[in-house]
Amino acid sequence: MEPGPRGLRIAIDERQPLRPASALLRPLVPVLCAAAWAAPASAQGGGALRVYVDRARGELVIESAPVEVAASAHAQVLPAQAAAPVGGWLHGYTVELVDARGRTLPQRLLHHAIVMVPNRRGLFDPIMLRLVAAGHETPAVHLPSLVGYRLRRGDPLRLAAMLANEGNTPFHGVRVRVRMPLKPEDAWLHPIAIVPFSMDVMPTGTGRAWDLPPGRSHRSWEGRPAVAGRILGIGGHLHRYGVALRLEDLTARTVLWDGRPVRRADGEVVRMPTHTFLRGVPVRPDHLYRLTAEYDNPTGRTIPGGGMGAAGGAVIPADPTRWPAVDPRSREFQLDLRANSTDPAAHAPMGAMPGMHAPPH
Repeated sequence: MEPGPRGLRIAIDERQPLRPASALLRPLVPVLCAAAWAAPASAQGGGALRVYVDRARGELVIESAPVEVAASAHAQVLPAQAAAPVGGWLHGYTVELVDARGRTLPQRLLHHAIVMVPNRRGLFDPIMLRLVAAGHETPAVHLPSLVGYRLRRGDPLRLAAMLANEGNTPFHGVRVRVRMPLKPEDAWLHPIAIVPFSMDVMPTGTGRAWDLPPGRSHRSWEGRPAVAGRILGIGGHLHRYGVALRLEDLTARTVLWDGRPVRRADGEVVRMPTHTFLRGVPVRPDHLYRLTAEYDNPTGRTIPGGGMGAAGGAVIPADPTRWPAVDPRSREFQLDLRANSTDPAAHAPMGAMPGMHAPPH
């Protein structure tokens, strides 16, 4: 047993090897924001989304329509939506790629994959809740059995993804498959409800990247959470020349997290630190929070689309039964809905999207 938030004790899944608490909770904070940063590529995959239960493995499976991925090219899997066929608790996720013959493909092809819950809003932003977000570097997420995301039968699930092929071999009929360990609704022990959260220094609808000026610079976003809760862990994402990503409680005048990336000599970010709060850090709707991304660009020139800053993690809501629904009238939600529309006509071709001239980070 490990000490958990608010004095609870979290049981480690007996199928997993015993790990220290920091390692146990680290899967809660893989970069949830990875999918929100990239601009769309050539649009494909407008077919139906498959959502089904793999009973042999005890998993909910979300699978995209197939797309063609040309050599040295990007391919966008257009957003598609389907209803959850069952309810229960989700305990993590794995993202895999398969081709038309069912063969597993290299993970490096995955630029990002994102699963949204259209009828639930994010903690800090009034946009669709990001349930899953992963890039090729994101490890499989395995949560302990006594914490999980509460899924209800009929909940809408929306999947979008982008593939990036830097090689000379094309891939045919590629499907993005998200596997999520599922505990059934009739389980005798109900897990502690957690909800993933994400936040970005750029306002919704403005694009996630900005032109990075030479020298030291920073960008910040301020906002309030929709509900009270306790953050269990946090991680983040910066581009090359990023030096810090910081979350502050401006009302309490405290720094909740100050993430300093591990960088190579050329300024490339190798790894962003994650931090686990064993008892949770409280966030309150009557407090104002600020996320700041700091950069130091030594090139002497402006780098188009060179700056990004996003954080993500998991929170235990103070009252899981009162997590707010989205407000379809909000400008932020409308912008998010437009960017993740299931209508193929709403998506511009790759050449029309800002930032696609730059190589993926």
